[in-house]
Amino acid sequence: LPHVQAFSVTGPYNPTGVSESASRRRIFTCRPAAGASRNDEETCASQIISELASKAFRRPVTPEDLESLLEYYEQGASGHGFESGIQASIQAILSKPEFIFRFEQEPGGASPGTAYQITDLELASRLAYFLWSTIPDEELTRIASEGRLRDPGVLEGQVRRMVSDPRSEQLSTNFAGQWLRLAGLKQVFPEALEFPNFTANLAESMRREVELLFDFIMREDRDALELL
Repeated sequence: LPHVQAFSVTGPYNPTGVSESASRRRIFTCRPAAGASRNDEETCASQIISELASKAFRRPVTPEDLESLLEYYEQGASGHGFESGIQASIQAILSKPEFIFRFEQEPGGASPGTAYQITDLELASRLAYFLWSTIPDEELTRIASEGRLRDPGVLEGQVRRMVSDPRSEQLSTNFAGQWLRLAGLKQVFPEALEFPNFTANLAESMRREVELLFDFIMREDRDALELL
């Protein structure tokens, strides 16, 4: 069958700088003016780092967090400029355990093996990763920071809001996929003589049909027995 064995990319030959992109616009929410003082640059850097770290750590940034990350910024910016400093701080954020792992702090007085109540921010992370497979958004983080997420009415309202969001489709694709092992359809190759109409497209349609059924039952709050 026709196929690509290799390809190569050449150019650009005369770059004049880093091109603007959607991700860079989301990172650089501010920029120091040309000839700005060191304090002005650090103020802008603090804003950028605080916003990125808050999303990465899924909680408000503490003064200790910011102080530590600004040290990386200073090292990167020293002799290399503002953007190199931001790059160094982003590398530090991505290597922090708070980004890599979802920590849930055990209360100091909790006995081993006993149940304890998690914080609102920890609950926000659980909700976001369960329903969206991604970080909490600004509204969920704000409510959790205010200590209101554990209120039953507020919690139900947030869950309904999140389920109505298109990102909640991740619950259907991830949960149903793992539960019913739908990923295994990619490795299914029935005997061609027995099942001549089976194709990769049919396998994909089978997987998608199950995901849509699960999604419908979840969103419409139907009886789980309908799955059976």
